[in-house]
Amino acid sequence: MKRFTKLCILLSFILFSVILLSLMLGTTPISISDILTYILNGTTGNHSMDLLLAKMRATRTLGALLAGMGISLAGILMQSYFRNPLADPYLMGASSGAMLGVVVYGLLTLVMTSTIGTSSFGIVLFAYAGTMLVMMLITAIAKITRQISTLLISGIMVSALASGFTSILVYTGDILGGDGEKLHGLISWGMGAVNNLYWNQVGAMALIIVPFMIFSVIALSKNMDANVLGDNYAVSIGINLKTFKRKLLIISSILTATVVAFTGPIAFIGMFCPILARMINKSAKHNELIPLSLLLGPIFLTIADILTRPGVVLPENANALPLLCPLSIMGAPIAIYMYTKSKNFTM
Repeated sequence: MKRFTKLCILLSFILFSVILLSLMLGTTPISISDILTYILNGTTGNHSMDLLLAKMRATRTLGALLAGMGISLAGILMQSYFRNPLADPYLMGASSGAMLGVVVYGLLTLVMTSTIGTSSFGIVLFAYAGTMLVMMLITAIAKITRQISTLLISGIMVSALASGFTSILVYTGDILGGDGEKLHGLISWGMGAVNNLYWNQVGAMALIIVPFMIFSVIALSKNMDANVLGDNYAVSIGINLKTFKRKLLIISSILTATVVAFTGPIAFIGMFCPILARMINKSAKHNELIPLSLLLGPIFLTIADILTRPGVVLPENANALPLLCPLSIMGAPIAIYMYTKSKNFTM
């Protein structure tokens, strides 16, 4: 049996186990037997537990699953675009751009005396606009310099710039009063969370993310393999580089904006899951790399979500941690290691 097949089976088992743990753990533990009873009969026999499973545990678990897949795929596409294993939607500023767009939307609805966040379409649309704006700026910088260090620093600085404008808009909302407190709440949301998702938001994420997952595996993976070998080789086998790279940029931006619009920025998943997939599979073929990353992303993000919950690691009376905390602890050391080894690392 091929290494790739064995890894898919193993990671699928781990993902299933993590999903089960996500449904079980929290301030109110739920047993496996209760979960199975609910799946088979539509109820556990306890109304409060039914609501907890249906309205909270299931939505945050599926949200983590979809967000992990979306941001992992966005990371692969971004790494292929820049031919840089350290390219990541969070580090390169795409997530900060999406967040800026969401805050702009919130401020506009506040000024127009509308309720913030009533339109998921509006939130996603402004997130797209913010992401595309940042990615256009990063792309322009990439055309000027090919150095990994310069590109990464530029991404971090653009991210800081977007975050600065976001903070200004948030405090402007506070000055305006009224629902400005809701806008200020985006500061904590800006560190990532999947615990406040509704079923319609989970459905919207699935409607956008799943088709792009299938399209990327079927239509982009071979061209991504060729792109890694350089422009000359890609052109020699008939790839229209301008069109191909535009697809990579647009799809990665859409995926990032979709995830950020509903969960806030998700740090490091888009970077270290593709890297880990390459390392464990010992192959950089994208028709294998993409499926493995789509399994690793949800595993790490769901584990991170479990660790943020009161009653798991934290005391039951504590406030939930943002996802940025465990994700940074997992991702930052990998980023440092990969940066020091980047000259020897191949895509």
